[in-house]
Amino acid sequence: MNVYDDEWNLLKKVQQLDFVVVELTLYTDTHPDDEDARNQWRDAIKEAARVRRHYESRYGPLSLTSVPSKQAIEVGWQWNSPPWPWQR
Repeated sequence: MNVYDDEWNLLKKVQQLDFVVVELTLYTDTHPDDEDARNQWRDAIKEAARVRRHYESRYGPLSLTSVPSKQAIEVGWQWNSPPWPWQR
């Protein structure tokens, strides 16, 4: 196990939760009366956001929408600052 395993595992968790949100979104689109599915969808969105915030607080933003607007305007985000994830 290397020093970056935690980062990769957390990123994988973000991706898994995003997948769950997409799948539940599709399901609730075709089953609008399924209250249990809507509750699962709401919970999945909250959990995905929580894990994404945790990842970004430790390793940086995952998208442009993750950068606070004040920082983006005044300072900018240095996306090209090494090392890139595959360079570690």
